[in-house]
Amino acid sequence: MNKIAHIIGSLERGGAERFVVDLCNELAENEQNEVYLVSLFDNHPDTTFVTEISTKVNYVSFDKTPGFSLRVLLELSSWLVAQDIQVVHTHLNALEYLMLYRLKKKNTRFFHTIHSTAEAECPGFFLKSFRKNLYKRNLITPIVVSNDGSESFRKYYGLDNDLVIENGRPFLTKTEEYPKLVSKYKEDQDAFLLIHVGRIIKVKNQQLLIEAVQKFNRREAQKCRLLIIGEVRDELLYQKLLALVADDQYIEFLGGKENIVDYLSIADFFCLSSFYEGMPISLIEALSVGCISICTAVGGIQNMINHKDTGFLSQDNSVDSYYRAIKEAVFSQDKSRIRENSKNAFRSKYHIGAAEKKHSLAYKLA
Repeated sequence: MNKIAHIIGSLERGGAERFVVDLCNELAENEQNEVYLVSLFDNHPDTTFVTEISTKVNYVSFDKTPGFSLRVLLELSSWLVAQDIQVVHTHLNALEYLMLYRLKKKNTRFFHTIHSTAEAECPGFFLKSFRKNLYKRNLITPIVVSNDGSESFRKYYGLDNDLVIENGRPFLTKTEEYPKLVSKYKEDQDAFLLIHVGRIIKVKNQQLLIEAVQKFNRREAQKCRLLIIGEVRDELLYQKLLALVADDQYIEFLGGKENIVDYLSIADFFCLSSFYEGMPISLIEALSVGCISICTAVGGIQNMINHKDTGFLSQDNSVDSYYRAIKEAVFSQDKSRIRENSKNAFRSKYHIGAAEKKHSLAYKLA
C-alpha cells in the first residue's frame, strides 16, 4: 500500500486548494494508494472545499490558528511518524511544518509544489535560505506548475532541479441551475456575455477588466455584459471597483459561486486580467467547456494559451491592449475552431488524470 499525505494550510476557495482536493481524490481512485489530505486549519463546509473531498480520501485537520503554531508542528510530526507515510507533499505555506519530521525520516519521499512565483510564495531571506538548502540537498523535490514557474524558481533559488507538473481538473458537470442562468443571461440578450472568475484581490486586476469592458461598450454598437464571480478578500479594493462600475448596467458582481461550470457554459468568453498567475484553475475550467479565454499574457497563462488558437492574449497590461484583445475575440470568425481547440487542450494536458499520472511517476509509485 502506498501511503501518501498532501499537506496544506487550509481548503479555502482558491486555485491551489482546489487542485489539492482534486489531486487527492484522483490519487485515491487507485486502490494501491492510501491518501491523506491534511489541513493545518479547520475548514467550514460553507466557505471551503472540504465537502468535495472523496470518501476514499482520509481527511485530517489540526485546528491551527493564525500565525506559527509550535503545537501544530509537534502534533503533525507525531502524527506523520505514527502513520509511517511514504510520500509527503506540501503546498503553499505548509512546508515549514515538516521541519522536525524531515529530520527524523530518511526513507520518506518529500515534495513541495510552488503554485505562484518562487519569490511571492517565499519572501524573506531566512525562509528562502531554509528552503533553498532543502531543495539543493534534494531533501525536498520542488514542483512547479508551469514553464514560467520554472523560470521563476531557477532565477530565485539559482537551482535547476525542479519538476514541471501542470495543474488539472476533472470533467465538470452542469447543475440544475444551468437552465435558469440560460433564461436570465442568454435568452433575448444581444450583448456578448463575459465571465470573470477570481477573488477580489489586487493581483487579479479586476480594475483593468472593468475599464476595458467599459471602453469597448463606449465604442462598439454591440455591447459586452460582464459578470464578476468571486469572494471579496480586499474590501477597500471592492469598494473602489463598485465606485468604478457605479450604475453601469452591463457589469455585475455576483460574489462567490459553487456552480462555476454553469456560468462558463453559458458565457461567450472567459476573462482573466491578472498581474500574475501560476496556472489558474479557472482558466483550466474554461478550457474544459470550450469557453474562449481572453487573458493578459502573464505567468503560466502564456504557456496555456496560444493567441487566436486556444484563446486571446493582450499584448500588455494596459486598458487599451486588453480592450483590443476583447474586440479581436468577440468579432473573430474562428470561434468554433478555438472552442474545439480549447477542449482538446484540456483533454490532453489539463485533465486531473494527466496530473495524477505525472505525480505518481514522480512519487515512483506502482
